[in-house]
Parts: sequence; C-alpha cells; structure tokens
Amino acid sequence: MTDYRPVDAATRVEIEQLVAEMLYRLDHNRADTTWELYTEDGVSVGPMGDMDREAMKAWGAKRARQTDVVGRHHIGGIRLVWAADGDEVEGTVQYLTFRDTNEPQTLPASVGEFRERYRKVDGRWLFARREIVPVFGGRAAAAHAARVAGQEGPAR
Repeated sequence: MTDYRPVDAATRVEIEQLVAEMLYRLDHNRADTTWELYTEDGVSVGPMGDMDREAMKAWGAKRARQTDVVGRHHIGGIRLVWAADGDEVEGTVQYLTFRDTNEPQTLPASVGEFRERYRKVDGRWLFARREIVPVFGGRAAAAHAARVAGQEGPAR
C-alpha cells in the first residue's frame, strides 16, 4: 500500500478530538461555532452544498436556531495517514447519522464516510477540507439538507 503512512499516536488523538468536537457541536445545537474548526481556506463539501468558512458561519447560525431537529452522529473506522506532501493528514471516518425526523427514528438517516484533510495551524489541528459522502440513505441526507435550507422534503 503505497499511500499507507500512518500518523503517530499523539497526532491521532488530537485529530480524533477535533472530529469528536465537530460532531458534538452539530449534535448539541452549536452548529454556529463549527466554522471555527476550519482553516482560513477550509471548505466543506457534501449534501449541504460546497461551503467556505463564511458560508459555514451563515449555515451554522441558521442550523443552531433549528432546535426542533434532533440528530446524533456515531463514528468509527477512523483511518489517518500523512498526505503525500507530509504537512497535512488525510482521514476517512465512517459514520452513522440518526435524526428524529427519520421514520423509524432508529433507522440511520445516513451511513457513509467523511473524507477529510487536516492541517496544523498555530499548534492546533483544523479541518482544511471535509467531504460528507453518504453511501446509504442519500435521499434522507438530501431531505435533511432541504429542511435545513428551509425547504420541506420527505425524510426517506
């Protein structure tokens, strides 16, 4: 495996803490602060659209006000390797997302992976790029994106 350049334990723990903090903020009505976890040139790509930090700030403020949507993210299978340039880390994080708007609520609304790139800035790991890739439940993820955007759609 030519791309297998695993990170050291300390780097792994710091990046796993970053990922956990992102999901905690999303799941606990603090989406308005998630943009702080990105580099100045950081981007998020996925069902919510392509967003730079300013777009994330606007999206997060709107999402944090939507306290009637309850969701929880569960992650695992975290793979972290040094990028080819050696300055950044690339990661793949498997996820399950549950939402109270999904029917039944115990069925994941989305199953997929986060494809991420992390960069250390001033001694702190941040997201340089975060791609949300639904593998299963893509229609539910799209319906959620529409709800958050203020457009109604089925959760199936």
